[in-house]
Amino acid sequence: MINTISSYTGTALKKAATDLDIQGNEIGIIQPYHANKDIIKAVEYARLLQRPLLLRGEPGCGKTRLAQAVAYEMYGKDYRNYFFEWFVKSTSKSKDGLYSYDHLAQLRDIQAGIKKPKTEYLAYGEIGKAFRTEQQAILLIDEIDKANIDFPNDLLLELDQNRFDIPELDEPGAERVTIRAKVPPLVFITSNDERELPNAFLRRCIFHYIGLDQKEQKQLWIDIVKSHQQSNIEQYMATQPTNYVLHNPLPDGSIEALVSRFSSLVQNMRDGNADKTPDTSELLDWAKILHYYWATDNNGDEESVIEAALKDENKLEYKEVLLKTLNDYKQFAPDKI
Repeated sequence: MINTISSYTGTALKKAATDLDIQGNEIGIIQPYHANKDIIKAVEYARLLQRPLLLRGEPGCGKTRLAQAVAYEMYGKDYRNYFFEWFVKSTSKSKDGLYSYDHLAQLRDIQAGIKKPKTEYLAYGEIGKAFRTEQQAILLIDEIDKANIDFPNDLLLELDQNRFDIPELDEPGAERVTIRAKVPPLVFITSNDERELPNAFLRRCIFHYIGLDQKEQKQLWIDIVKSHQQSNIEQYMATQPTNYVLHNPLPDGSIEALVSRFSSLVQNMRDGNADKTPDTSELLDWAKILHYYWATDNNGDEESVIEAALKDENKLEYKEVLLKTLNDYKQFAPDKI
């Protein structure tokens, strides 16, 4: 029986989950993913139309992790058998995602008189792997705009018709070797707007911009910080001495206060044309630092560290986690320069 996604509800990763490799070995923690109703609808449209879902949005908004969340909802702890990630680089070519063929190894074997099947020199890329699964795969093509301008159009045939040729496997007088998707994968593509994508490519995609108003964004950040608390504790405890004291999550009021301060900083930096505005990744790191010093504070006041870090709007504590350029240091943490 072919397993395809019937609908995405966004419920499978409300809490952190243990991540396993394809052999079943524990390799880490899958952090929670919070999908709003618009994201859930966009996934549904892509599923119904069998079109790639092109995602754009601010860094840290969750573009890349959506594909993993959908795969986990489909397959649970076995999702890595059906989840394929292609992280595009500036040097990437469309063929890299399909397959590679080791011509040099083949030549060496020919010169040595060693005869092997051509398939032994073949290695499938992430698209090729996604086409070969018996159940519907989830394919992520991350940061497609990093590659050259022709890269998206070079993938039109493969993504539109779910097939590609491997001319290296052709034999004289035989039909061309073509790989066809056993089940068309559900494709997620992310872009950071480094360049505009070709219209021919855009016509074949479902588009969704992950954007939230300030109130929604603050609540999402609060939910994300809260959902990371237990995994942060487990991570710290696993790497610290046995007498380490980080056992409890931050109080809700402290999380709301630090997110409010972070939100104000982000808005000020956007208004001030900052070089690099912090995103969710920096927020989580900042919350970890505050969590650590709150838990190890010896003053007897549980909220003293949080209050000290947030009380003065003209100071930015633990700025090293949030500000990443000298210009931003000078403009947004002038007391430390």
